[in-house]
Amino acid sequence: MEFRLLGPIDVTEQGHDITPTAPKQRQVLALLLARAGRRVSVPALLNEVWGSEPPRTATTALQTYIGSLRKTFATATGTTPRHIAEHRLVTDGNGYVLKLADSEWDRPRFEQLVLRARGLMEERDPQGATDVLGEALAMWRGTPFCNVQPGSQLTAQIRVLNEAHLAACEVRVDALLSSGRFQEAVGEAVALVEEHPYHENVHAQLMRALYASGRRAAALEVYRSLRVRMSDDLGITPSPTTRSLHHVMLQDKPDDRYLSSAGAVR
Repeated sequence: MEFRLLGPIDVTEQGHDITPTAPKQRQVLALLLARAGRRVSVPALLNEVWGSEPPRTATTALQTYIGSLRKTFATATGTTPRHIAEHRLVTDGNGYVLKLADSEWDRPRFEQLVLRARGLMEERDPQGATDVLGEALAMWRGTPFCNVQPGSQLTAQIRVLNEAHLAACEVRVDALLSSGRFQEAVGEAVALVEEHPYHENVHAQLMRALYASGRRAAALEVYRSLRVRMSDDLGITPSPTTRSLHHVMLQDKPDDRYLSSAGAVR
């Protein structure tokens, strides 16, 4: 079977979609998938699906959902619910564990690719890192768990995954800059700035990409817009690092060593 959570959750077996359609059953699977390989307690599952005050029938309903998932997996794989209960969706004390090999779901593959790309950057192979990150980011199909109504625990998991996605995007922009692919860096940084209007690093990346493309005025406008937005909305100013980048870009004869280290020199 193949399980995916980098976007809407889905489960397939030999190309056939076996994702649960019942909303609460899908919630149960989503939390088990988010914590694959680790025990998820019954109270945690009840809280995720029904909140802090589950109905009296919640525990029985949860057992029904687990049984239904086991039957679905068994039918799809030509085994039995008992086999699934022993090897795939296992009871562990007062909880359950969804057991998956790394090759059966997308999260470990994404994390392995990002780790590999970071290693390539350390080895000064930005082109290789760019390609690997492109492969990693292509695995994303939207917001994680977007076809599930999230409770507090899934909401936290979504935040963690979105941060991992943003971090990978930032590394890819750095890799594009280091590879001299400035126009591509501009395009990807623009998208990040639109999605994260208060994130200083992605604004600085866009400034660097624009400056390296010979568009100093546009780079300075990015800083101006960020400064105004932060001042008006948050009552703060950009960090010293961002202000230093702006100051250097203002100079008619900028410090090329500084700009080079910032990835903003052609």
